[in-house]
Amino acid sequence: MQKHKAIPMIVILIMLMAGISTAEMTMQAGAGGPSGVYTTGSIYIASTPAGASATLDGGQAQLFTPGTFKGVEPGSHKVVIALQGFQPYTTTVKVTTGTTQNVFASLLPVTSPGGLSVSSTPKGAGLYVDDLYMGKTNQIVGNLAAGPHTVKITEAGYEIWHDTVTVKSGEILPVTAILIEESAPAHGDLLVSSTPSGASVYVDGDYCGSTPSDDLLDINDIVPGTHDVTVKKPGFMDYTTRINIGAGGKERVFASLQPAALTAASVDITSTPGGADVFVNNVYMGISPLTFHDVQEGTYTVEIRMPGYSSFSSSGQVIPGQSIHVIAALSPVATPVPTTKAPISPFLVLISLIIVGIAGSVRLFRFFDLPR
Repeated sequence: MQKHKAIPMIVILIMLMAGISTAEMTMQAGAGGPSGVYTTGSIYIASTPAGASATLDGGQAQLFTPGTFKGVEPGSHKVVIALQGFQPYTTTVKVTTGTTQNVFASLLPVTSPGGLSVSSTPKGAGLYVDDLYMGKTNQIVGNLAAGPHTVKITEAGYEIWHDTVTVKSGEILPVTAILIEESAPAHGDLLVSSTPSGASVYVDGDYCGSTPSDDLLDINDIVPGTHDVTVKKPGFMDYTTRINIGAGGKERVFASLQPAALTAASVDITSTPGGADVFVNNVYMGISPLTFHDVQEGTYTVEIRMPGYSSFSSSGQVIPGQSIHVIAALSPVATPVPTTKAPISPFLVLISLIIVGIAGSVRLFRFFDLPR
């Protein structure tokens, strides 16, 4: 019974931290459209085990499974489901108006994790492991289950590099990628940044990633033509622009987001290595890098953990309108070095036996009181 009583308190904490949307699907009414027509959809999330953290579009909304993201705009959206001790699950969901899409995730346990050390030429390219953004190369990604994992590296002006690698328990596998410049490309690239960072970027309604704090978001292989770009961050007004991109072209969008109301804050959490477990006020929230929107005023403690590394902890006061960055450089736990004894020389063994024999004879002489 005590366990069930604790659940409402956890739900309240997460609603305060992550700003869970409770609105139903939006309905169109008034001039310009018939009343009662749905304009958004929903995504129902369930997992085995239950109680996992589910994140929509890089932090636009968050809940604990089972649950439903409501009021989701039509288009493609990314859902990440994470639970401590299990391999994260990610999927892309196509939402249509007036419908509910279902996501059922069977999470695989991670018993003895390994990792990847990924480097690329040129350096600073976007790194994705199992379709999860892990930051820029060169980068270490830890907490990975033993077995095959997909690695994708992207950079504007270069062909997308991808491979499947096999992670071994307790080992960091080096992965080196040499990117090849595009030759007569049929598509274009889009680079997006925002102030503040950590905003979700949509192209023609489809989620394409979140703006990093130290670089541009590279969106590759865009079909030539006219496209609508929307940059969203809770607590700020949406930024929308239209671009025209050609084959081999590189378009840049710099979105200066204007506050809608200073009622909440945002928090970006990154770690080196990436893929670490993130806890907020002792509640598991997901893996790094991780973004929270609509964080309410209050005091929070962030703890970041990864097997084989020392934990990171930081506490502070959050006030409305803040854009907070938590950067954790995790230090490997020192493993004791086994001491090895030098082999004993046979000559030393012989001398020791002679000395022991003489000492034994002396003791015998004394015991029997024999003359020497």
